[in-house]
This record gives sequence, structure tokens and C-alpha cells, in this order.
Amino acid sequence: MKRTMRTSPEEILNGRILPTLLKLSVPAIIAFTFHTTFNFVDRLFVSRLGALELGAVGMAFTVQSILLAIGAGTGIGTSSLIARYIGAGRLDRANAAAEHTLLIILVLSAIMTVAGPPLARPLFVLLGASEEMMPYILGYIRIILFGSLFQFLSMIGNGIMRGEGNTVTPMQVMIIGTVVNIVLDPLLIFGIGPFPAMGVQGAALATVIGRAASCVFLVGSLFNPKNVVLPKLRGFRFDFSIVRGIFGVGGPTILAQLSNSLGLSLLFILLRPYGDMAKSAFTLGFTYQQVAILPLLGIAQGTLTMSGQNFGARNMDRVRGVIRQAVLFSTGLMVLFALIMIGARGALVRVFSDLPEVIRIGRTMLLVFAVGFPFLAGRIILTSFFQGLGMGLRGLFLNFSYIVVFALPLALLLSRAFGIDGIWWGLVLGNLGSSLIGVLWALRTAGKLESIASVPGGGPR
Repeated sequence: MKRTMRTSPEEILNGRILPTLLKLSVPAIIAFTFHTTFNFVDRLFVSRLGALELGAVGMAFTVQSILLAIGAGTGIGTSSLIARYIGAGRLDRANAAAEHTLLIILVLSAIMTVAGPPLARPLFVLLGASEEMMPYILGYIRIILFGSLFQFLSMIGNGIMRGEGNTVTPMQVMIIGTVVNIVLDPLLIFGIGPFPAMGVQGAALATVIGRAASCVFLVGSLFNPKNVVLPKLRGFRFDFSIVRGIFGVGGPTILAQLSNSLGLSLLFILLRPYGDMAKSAFTLGFTYQQVAILPLLGIAQGTLTMSGQNFGARNMDRVRGVIRQAVLFSTGLMVLFALIMIGARGALVRVFSDLPEVIRIGRTMLLVFAVGFPFLAGRIILTSFFQGLGMGLRGLFLNFSYIVVFALPLALLLSRAFGIDGIWWGLVLGNLGSSLIGVLWALRTAGKLESIASVPGGGPR
């Protein structure tokens, strides 16, 4: 099965577009499904402790999302650069990019482990965390910060694999981490058998141990001589141009992800007048949205790899075909998911809570979120398209415009007219606005691909 799911550079450059895109995407979808599963399971178990604890994990995610932003952005920058090097036939530079990525992981984890814990409490005070919720938040996030090495290694190391078209190993990495996490969650949260009852701290510790287990497998896979890209640490020579190439796409992606993290933080501030039950409802609604977009994340990874390698090979007609088919397929899929969520929203909310206030808010929120799923598809897939071409600033602008230009101002404005429901509609209209900008920009870019590729810096150096 592993051999069947692997995608070779030859297929990426010459195979049928949609089947190849799906072949790249399916392992990534499975991987993200397992990744989201452990978030879902964490919150499901934590919800059994109480609404305060569930809301605390939701607020802690505002800081955890900073780690995710840095890891995801650096991983995407790595994937994009390696994909373009492979498409251009420059394997020596692809190997060097992988080596520099490992150095970046060590630097980032050292910074977060040292600087993160002292800054946590002042940040959550600023975000409006209640005194009742604060001990749960800090107990959770400090453990996550101390385990940041494993989070960065799994996310950024997987970017090396995806750049060469290997989406199977990242899938295996996430499966291992999720299984370990799911097994440890009830043991460490509730104190089953010889394990102590640690509450929300147990959920955080289970997450860190799961990531550590997955990293053991990942490190062995990164140095497998059968890989297309193979980091060779002996004789390593630092090359700032490679770091610049990684963060040329990764930097704007990190900023885009951080803008989303900031937006998430500001949303909790907007929710403060509505009480802790509103924060709990938003936590469960956000969790379900993360589940619903799993296929989008997989297709986005496939889009990045295919557009990057074909752009590096100067196969411009194929680049246009990749983005066209990716957007159409993803939008249709999310319409289907929207219909399912609308029909089942009541039952979905009751999985997490039986409190009437949480159920009331959650049902409406899931309905509104589902309406916006097709627009969310456009923004995510178009962002990955620009990242694959090395146009990180355009991907940044799409995400930045979503949260800063559209979603937050509209959420604030509409909440004054329609209360808490106006916040949900602001988020949906934000996705609509940014996806429309992305479509217009992609159409213009597709018509200028040859001229973009011909200028200095149009391909990997």
C-alpha cells in the first residue's frame, strides 16, 4: 500500500492532473485527519472535566497556534523550495535546503522553550482570561511550550518529505503521534490505573509524548538513502541564500498564520461580553470546522507540490490545469460537507455539551460556518497555489486580508447589530471577500506565468 500511495516526480510532471493531485492529497488528508483527531479527542475528554476546562484549552490554543503558525509556515517554505529545486533538476540544492531546515528547527525550538513560559500569563491577561480559567490555561500551555522541539520537528521535517512528493511518510508520522496521544489522554487526564489524574495538564503531556514518539520515526525516515532528498550533515556549509529561499515563502506564510492566530485571540476578546459559555461554544465550533477542512488541507499540500515542481520545470500549461482542477474539486467537496453539517449540527453540538446555552449558541454557529465552507475552500487552495510558485507575499495577502481587512471589522460591526451571531457572519463574509480577491489574482497570474518564470528569481536559485 505504501508503494501504491507514493508519487514520483515523473507522475507529478507528466501524469493526469486530477488523479495525481488526489494521489498526493489522500495521504495528506489521512495525516491531517489523524492530527485533527487528537485535537478533537483532547477536547472531548477535557469537556468531561467541565466547561471552564474546555474553554481554557480553547484559549490556550491562541498561543499554541503561534507554534503551529511558525511550524506550518517554515514547513511550507521548505516544501515549496525543495519542490522547485527538484522540478529544475537541482538535487544538490534540494539536499542543502533539507540540511538548513534541520538547523532552523533547533533554533526555533530553543527560542520557544526559553521565552515562551514567562510570557504566557501576561499574554492571557491581555486576552481577557478569567481568574477562574487562568490556572487551567497556564498548566496546559507551559507543557506544550516545553515540548516545542517535537512540534517543530514533526511539522517542518514533514515539509522536506512533501517537497519531494512523499506524502506517505508525513501521514505515518501523524498517525503514530495521534495513536499514542489517544491512548495516553484518558490515562493522564482522569488518572486511570497507576497514572496520576492531571486534568488539562494530562492532555498537554499526552500531546507532547505523542509528538515525541512520532519524531523518532520521522528522524529515521529523513535519513533513508532511498529518499529523493537526503540531508547530509557531514561537511555542512551554511548558505544564507537557502534560508532566504525557505523564508521567502515561509516568512509570509508564518505572518499569515500569525495574523490568523491574532484574529483568533481578538475573537475571544469579542466574545468576552457573552461569557465563558460562548467561549466554550466557539471552541467546539472551531473544532468541527477544523475537521471539515481536512480534505482542503490535503488538497492544498498536493497543489503546492504539483504547482511548485511544474513551475520549476517551466511546464506552465500544466500549472494552470493544476490550480483550475484543484479549486473546482475542492469547492464541490466543501458544498457537500456544508450540507452534512447543516443537517447534523444539533447532534454535533451535543457530543461536547448538554448545557442549553452552549447548545443554543453552537447550533447557530455551525449553520453559519457551513454556509461559508465553499469560500473557505477558495482561499486555502489559492494560497497554496501561490506558495507553490514561490509567491509567498500573495499567499500572505490573502490570509491577511481575510482576518484584518474583512473578518474582524465585519465581526465587530455585525455583532453590534445582531449580537453574537454577527460575529459568525463576519467570519464567513471575510472568507468570501478574500477568496474573490484570490480568484481575480490567480486568473491574472495564470496569464503571466511565462513572463514570471523568465525573470531573475522566477525559479529557484
